[in-house]
Amino acid sequence: MPAVLLRLVALAVLALTADLATAQLNLLPLPGGVRGFPVSPINIDPVLSSVLRSAGLDQPIEAVLTFDHYPTAGDLVALRATGVQVRPLRALPMVGVQGTSPQILILPALPGLRSIYFNRRLSYFVDESVPLIGANRLWSKPGVTGKGVAMAVIDSGIDATHRDLPFGTKVVQNVKLAPDLFGSGPLVLEGLSTTDTSSGHGTHVAGIAGGSGAALAGKYRGVAIDSKLVGIGAGEALFILTALEGFDWVLQNRLKYGIRVISNSWGASGAFAPDDPVNVASRIAHDAGLVVVFAAGNDGPDLNTLSPYCVAPWVICAAAGHKDGRTLAEFSSRGIPGDPLYHPTLTAPGVDIASARATTGIVMNSFFAVDLVNLGSDAVHYAAASGTSMATPHVSRTVALMLEANPALTPDQVKSALEVTATPMPHYQEHEVGAGYLNASEAVGAVR
Repeated sequence: MPAVLLRLVALAVLALTADLATAQLNLLPLPGGVRGFPVSPINIDPVLSSVLRSAGLDQPIEAVLTFDHYPTAGDLVALRATGVQVRPLRALPMVGVQGTSPQILILPALPGLRSIYFNRRLSYFVDESVPLIGANRLWSKPGVTGKGVAMAVIDSGIDATHRDLPFGTKVVQNVKLAPDLFGSGPLVLEGLSTTDTSSGHGTHVAGIAGGSGAALAGKYRGVAIDSKLVGIGAGEALFILTALEGFDWVLQNRLKYGIRVISNSWGASGAFAPDDPVNVASRIAHDAGLVVVFAAGNDGPDLNTLSPYCVAPWVICAAAGHKDGRTLAEFSSRGIPGDPLYHPTLTAPGVDIASARATTGIVMNSFFAVDLVNLGSDAVHYAAASGTSMATPHVSRTVALMLEANPALTPDQVKSALEVTATPMPHYQEHEVGAGYLNASEAVGAVR
């Protein structure tokens, strides 16, 4: 069918079905312009534009459509009329589509669109670190071990067969997202003992956050030892649409599992854009009362290398430091000097961090800076690694301690308390380290 006719059909169908009831569940308030960032009429992702220019006419392209409202049944009918395959989300105002370049080019004509982004691939960016930030000093006091607070880890998955991360008691839910969201199989598989089947990245992150240390008598315990974990396994290859499926699942199930924190040790490159679907998702999660933590990225020491997902003012951005509590890691991404937006929130331990090793081992990819530290016999159950991926769960689980101490805290209050109580790093500037080095003991004390 010619492109012009496809466009006319789509618009006609939309006009006839605009009054159909919404097909979405768990509707949440949608953010508009945020802190000086206006919502543009339609934001077309530059990466998608480039892909459309170079793609063949029959080459399948995947994209994410973000609406300024929760898509109605009429919106979905109109989308399908263009010939694209459609994967609507349930708690986010977004739809994943797969189609050819002529079909994708029709989509901006549909009313109510906020942005269209290419479904690009993303990057995954405690023996000594836990005492360093003061978390262990809290364990001897009542009510500060993370009890009653669950954290969702959107990552490669969690190996809940590890003794530090037992399924059912520590990992209260472990889900696997479908690698092909436009296939015929289920989008989400729940109740799995292990979802980290090829990487090991997510298991390492989860161990830092809340591992029990049971495999070696507590030697490598995580930050919040009594908190619960919810694994959202996206596999080794994480794409935007898969990450959004993770956020969507969390928003639907946050009350069921008591999820208060979302930890994201992954990101991308490029400029911050409030209409980017990942930023829209993190804002909706923030507005629903969830604290969202992102890794700063491993592209330092160059300036302006922060992941665009950690730049958003409604999230917490974790830079990586050495375990001396005063030195920034060379690889930790930097912001822009003097810019009020482009800087980490604070710095946390991210160099040579020992944590749970998945049975599959750790994939040594360019996105995951692994330091081969000699752990001796400990290496059977643990691995030592470096990256802002490791710093992020230190922050996420400190947040869990804070929320147990004061469950009424809002995400903005949590962020402010972390900044105010961070230990200054006088040899660095804000665009490098944010407010300073994470101090869990002081942060919890400030909000009790």
